[in-house]
Amino acid sequence: MKFRERNYAYPLHHVTVKQRVKLKSGKLDHFIVLYVKPKNSTSPIIFKELFNFFSHRNSKSLSWQRHVARAIGLFFDYCIEKACVYKNDNNVADAIRGFVECSLSGDSQLGWAPSSVGVVKRNLAYIMDFSKGTSEQIGASLLPVDDGDIRLRYFYRAYEVKQNSLLSHVTDVKSVAARLRATSSEHIYQFSRPPNIRNLKLFPEDLIEPLFKYGFTKSDGSEDLGTKMLTALLLFGGMRESEPFHLWFNDFSIYPSTGKLAIFLHHPSEASCNIPPYKNMLRKEYLMERHLKPRNDKATSKSYHAGWKDLAVDNFHRTEIALIHEVVEQHFVLWWSRYMELRQNCMKSYVKKHGVEHPFFFVKTGDKNDLGAPLSISAYIKALKRAVARLEKMGYMAEWGVSDGIAPHPMRHWFITKLSENDVSNKIIQELANHRNILSQEIYKGTTAKEIDLALRKISNSYAINLERESC
Repeated sequence: MKFRERNYAYPLHHVTVKQRVKLKSGKLDHFIVLYVKPKNSTSPIIFKELFNFFSHRNSKSLSWQRHVARAIGLFFDYCIEKACVYKNDNNVADAIRGFVECSLSGDSQLGWAPSSVGVVKRNLAYIMDFSKGTSEQIGASLLPVDDGDIRLRYFYRAYEVKQNSLLSHVTDVKSVAARLRATSSEHIYQFSRPPNIRNLKLFPEDLIEPLFKYGFTKSDGSEDLGTKMLTALLLFGGMRESEPFHLWFNDFSIYPSTGKLAIFLHHPSEASCNIPPYKNMLRKEYLMERHLKPRNDKATSKSYHAGWKDLAVDNFHRTEIALIHEVVEQHFVLWWSRYMELRQNCMKSYVKKHGVEHPFFFVKTGDKNDLGAPLSISAYIKALKRAVARLEKMGYMAEWGVSDGIAPHPMRHWFITKLSENDVSNKIIQELANHRNILSQEIYKGTTAKEIDLALRKISNSYAINLERESC
């Protein structure tokens, strides 16, 4: 079996393939098919139990199937290489723990790089769900008994471990608690919980005005206009951290009659470029002619790459970005005009070096070696940190970090919370935040100190209590 080189856990004894499969009903449909190569086998075989698992859940996406197949494939690799040392079925839980630990820390024998806690939890959940589904379909009597055949043995035992807890024999309320606990994987492996997991702070509101007034002014008196505009889009436009880096120069329009600003965020590859004479050419095609790829393409370099979430877009593969404060919008129009002049000058250097222009709006304006190149996310973060440091020097309480709310992502939390505070309807918040699901906004709505203080005062006013000691 030959595998392409990857920068994450390397498949040893499995491979996943997208195939068109004819079902018993005669319908042709695409599935992710997992091929595994058991020990002493001369050729790969289809992991048919996983295919059956998918076929019973045919409403699930191919992306979900791919994630599940990868988790099952990695666990299969682990079982082939290491879990075979566990001869006693009662120790299968140890094998699962070993899989988790190797995933978290990485393993040279398996060729695994360390994975994040979130990824490992997700993989473990997929394995447990598959184990449950498989055991319900085939029953214990169909389990293979040959130690060499471990396609189902460990998966079924994983579910058995999941279903039993130390208090299963107790008949009082504790047994109920044990059964509830057995529905998760926590009794198999206790993941450490990072601090501040419950509350992600909003960007401090009292720092917004000084940040825009003083933070972006450099020591030589010049202004870091690009960083200022990017920050305005994150705070007052609610954009995700990576989204401004997909904006093209023609995604901004000023209506002459009103002076109003219109900003449209387009899909990085599928939207039309709208640049004469290639108006209907797709953006990915326009970039290809300039030896570039869409910035969300995984094959791009780290500095050029910018993520893209599957946000809500219209029939033109675009969504409008609205700045939620009129004063900010008025200033943004002025900044945009000045920045377009600055960008045009920088692009002259870029064309001289590369022989062709690029359409991205935000560019490097201070790097003499690559003036005019598309601005990277890391370069923006460094510039924003410098702006925050300037405020600190001026005496403001402005320490960089997500825990204090001073970072790009808390800006989006502030944006959505501000809308909610001003009684904006959930449907409008969904539209402004570009959420596909109206429930997605709930996680962003933080609790402010003002709201907590108001709630406490309401309690004090509604409940009278006297704690003064009476004299004898």
